[in-house]
Amino acid sequence: MTKESKKTYVLTGCVLVLVVMFFAGCTTTENVPKDQSTQQIETQVPLSPEGQFAQKLSDALDTGSIEDALVLFDTMPEELRDNLELKQLHASLLLSAGRLDEASALTEELLVAAPGNEDVLILSVMLAKAKGDANGKSQAIKEVLAIDPTNSDANIVLAEEQMLRKNYKLATTYYLKGLEGDPDNVDALSGYGQASYYDRKDKESKQAFEKVLAQDPENSTAYSYLGKLEAANENYLPATEYIEKAIEIDPNVYDYWLDYGLYLRYQGKFKEAETAWKKACELEPDYFLAYTYLAGFYDEQNRYSDALDMYRMVVKLNPQYYFAYESLGMLAWKDKSYAEARASFEKAYSMNANNISYPMMIAATYLKEGKTKDAKDFLSKAMKNRKTDSLEYMMLRLYYDNLNAGNVERKIANETDKNLKGKMMYYMGLLYEIVGNDVRAKKYYTDVLALNSPMFFEYRLAEWAIQDSK
Repeated sequence: MTKESKKTYVLTGCVLVLVVMFFAGCTTTENVPKDQSTQQIETQVPLSPEGQFAQKLSDALDTGSIEDALVLFDTMPEELRDNLELKQLHASLLLSAGRLDEASALTEELLVAAPGNEDVLILSVMLAKAKGDANGKSQAIKEVLAIDPTNSDANIVLAEEQMLRKNYKLATTYYLKGLEGDPDNVDALSGYGQASYYDRKDKESKQAFEKVLAQDPENSTAYSYLGKLEAANENYLPATEYIEKAIEIDPNVYDYWLDYGLYLRYQGKFKEAETAWKKACELEPDYFLAYTYLAGFYDEQNRYSDALDMYRMVVKLNPQYYFAYESLGMLAWKDKSYAEARASFEKAYSMNANNISYPMMIAATYLKEGKTKDAKDFLSKAMKNRKTDSLEYMMLRLYYDNLNAGNVERKIANETDKNLKGKMMYYMGLLYEIVGNDVRAKKYYTDVLALNSPMFFEYRLAEWAIQDSK
């Protein structure tokens, strides 16, 4: 999964473009003959007051911060204060700095002074978006598209909304409309490439990102998605080369390190993969996904203690991540940390009450600790609303009173659902282990492994039980 929710839209790049365009418009060059020869020299005409101010803005943005650039407007020459282009730059910078009230007041002035100006209307779109004003944003977009249906900025905003809704086909439509108005727009091309990727249109996605790189050779997003496209076809070496290029350009992007680790992992470069995922953890220590990757990796490598630590981090950072609780419960069980295992399976049970494995494991943790009364109290609730002739009910009942084991064993033998049969064989073996009949326990664990169908986590528990018995 990529971290779409952590993206933040800022206008700084747009402002830099506006400054460059404005600055270019305030300068001219002329060719002057030299010594009657065919050689030409280029001379710079002295900058206008607007050009001088734009140069200062450009320098401030290049070497300082947005706030440094904003300070310049406080000392702007009086004759420039009514310049519409500079007011637009000022409003854009205020918006980028998060000074929304000031940006809003200035944008209102611009809308009155330049009604129907597409650039000002787009500024009002971005301002409404930053303020969370959906109606204002929608109205501003309508006004822009009424003037120019192919306005790239407006169509990109509409496309981004659809991307968040995972409506990739409609997002593609908007991106393509924006590209009609501006075929070389990098944001529209990149967005179209991403929408095509998620819509599984690999050819269109690749072409879009190649066009992005033709316009912007240092675009790390393009390299990262070209890597994803290669990885989707299991071409992990070129995928690695692409993501390494993206990291070279932008070394602090969390998602790049996640992908890098995956591509390395699939090439068998385990140590390098681990290093990549650890780097992601360093970049964003409070986000859970890299810890999940590391947990699964450590589990595969039989580094159970490390895996347990990582799963603990996962549920700490994302308590609603259901899948982690089952793995955490298993590893805690292997570690004989029965209270922790029980807490994990209880959490999983609260999220999926239909999975018989969870109440069985909860009961087993109580019995392992010798807490028979607690086990009975729990099981009496777990048995409610279950069909009394079902195998699940009969196994829960057996753990409750340890009576009629033969009936349960016959029920297991006749079970046709392979997964349910395997689970119940494990719990039969586990009960024998708990009461001290290791021979019968091992027989059932061996029968579980003979199914050769590890579609349920009890298969691994049976493996561990056999290993521990040797």
